[in-house]
Amino acid sequence: MARVRVLQLAGSAEWAGGEVYLLQLAKALDRTRFELSVICPAMGPLVERLGRLGVATAVVPMEERLVDPRALLALVRHFRRERPHVVQSHGARTNFYGRLAARLAGVPRHLSTVHNSLYDYPVPALRRALYLALDRLTVPWTETILCVAESLARDLIERGRVPAEKVQVIHNGVDLARFDPSRADGGKIRRAFGLASGPVLGLIGRMTPQKDHATFLAALARVRTEVHDVRALIVGDGPLRPAITAEAARLGVQEACCFTGVRDDIPDCLAAMDLVLISSVSEGLPFTVLEALAMARPIVATAVNGVTEIVEPELTGLLVPPRRPDLLAQGALALLRDPERARALGQAGRKAVEVRFPMERMVERLERLYLGDA
Repeated sequence: MARVRVLQLAGSAEWAGGEVYLLQLAKALDRTRFELSVICPAMGPLVERLGRLGVATAVVPMEERLVDPRALLALVRHFRRERPHVVQSHGARTNFYGRLAARLAGVPRHLSTVHNSLYDYPVPALRRALYLALDRLTVPWTETILCVAESLARDLIERGRVPAEKVQVIHNGVDLARFDPSRADGGKIRRAFGLASGPVLGLIGRMTPQKDHATFLAALARVRTEVHDVRALIVGDGPLRPAITAEAARLGVQEACCFTGVRDDIPDCLAAMDLVLISSVSEGLPFTVLEALAMARPIVATAVNGVTEIVEPELTGLLVPPRRPDLLAQGALALLRDPERARALGQAGRKAVEVRFPMERMVERLERLYLGDA
C-alpha cells in the first residue's frame, strides 16, 4: 500500500508550542504508512531540528506581508510538484495561505490547525479584523479545523460562527519517556547557571506578549521579600528579551534571574526548578504545562484557555487569574512553605498526564485523521 503523503505548513520556524507539535509528530509518525514533509516560512530552529530527523523541509517566505501573492504562488507550485494527499497548516495566516493554495493546486484534503485563539492574538485591531475576515472567508475550503483545546473549539463555534461539524479537538500530548523525572539531571543545570541550594522558580516560554513575563518578574520580586534566596530560571528567547531584562533590572531582581535562551534539555531544566510558574494571558493547550506536570513539578498557572483543561485546581496545581502578580506570588509562597503539598501536587500531575495526555494518543488520532478514519 502506498504511503499517505502528509505536508505540514508551519506557522513559524522559531521555537514555541506549534513547533514542538510538529517536531513530536515528526518523531512519532509511522513512516511505514506516512511520508512527511514540512514547509516553513523562514529559516530557524525548527528547520534545523527537522533536518536532524531527516524530514524533507522547504522554506517558502511568508513573514514579510500579511497577504503576499508571491508566497501564495510559491506554495501552489510546491503543492503541485509534491502532490501531497493531505496538507495540514498551523496558525491564522498559514491556515489562510494553506487553504487557498491547496484549493488552487487541487490538493485532495486540507486540515487547519488552531493553537491559539485568534481573538487573543497580540496584533493591532485592524490586523486582527483582517485575520478574522480571511479566516471566515476560507473556512469552506478546509475539510476539518483541528483545535488543540476544547476552549479553542468553543471559541470558533460560538464567536467565530464556524459550523460545529467542521471542528475537531485533538489535545496536545507529551512524550512521557523523554519527560521522565527519574532520568533528568537538574543538578547539571543548577551547576551550569550557578544556582545554589535555594529554591528556584521557573518559567519556560517564548518571550512574547502572550507569556507576560512582566507578571512573572513582579511575582518574583514579591516572593523575594519573604524568601530572600529564591532564584529564577527563565528559559526561552524572543523579540521581547531586551524589554524583559530591562524590567528585571527595574524591579531589582536581575541578579536573581538566569536567562538561559532557547535550550534543548528542557527535562533537565524542569528538574532544576522547585516550582514552575505560568504567567500567560492566553494559551492553547501549552506543552510547557504538560511537560512540567510530566516532570512532577508543582505548578502555579494562570487560568486561561486550555490551561484550565490540564490543571485541576488543588489536585494537580494552583490556578490564579492572569495579570495578578500578587496572587501568582501568593500561590508560589504557599507551595514553597509547604514542600509536602508541593510534592503531592507534582506527583498527581504526573499521573494525570500519563492518563490524559500521552503523546501516543495525539499521534494515533492524527494518523487516523490522515487516513480518513476519524
